[in-house]
Amino acid sequence: MAILSKILEEDDMNHLTITDTFSTEPFAHVKCGKIKVKDEQGSIWRFEYKIKSRNKRVFSGRHWNQFLENNRVRVGHRVDIDYKESWCAQADYKIEVIKTGF
Repeated sequence: MAILSKILEEDDMNHLTITDTFSTEPFAHVKCGKIKVKDEQGSIWRFEYKIKSRNKRVFSGRHWNQFLENNRVRVGHRVDIDYKESWCAQADYKIEVIKTGF
């Protein structure tokens, strides 16, 4: 199961907003700043990560928009962020797009 999973809405096309309640911070080593993820094609992306409140986290930045464009992500697709595989030293997490929905 992914750390974060969300079916994208229109607002997520500018910045991914997660509104889940977490018992502990899912990205404890980051707090606020940049987070590195690796996609299924092997590209490394650096998203800006901000904790807005106890139940609101935001991923944004230039790389978020490029990621959406390069992976042809649309409203209705699901984005999963999970721990990286042990062999991936370049990124902290992995990101996957599941193209379902609309």
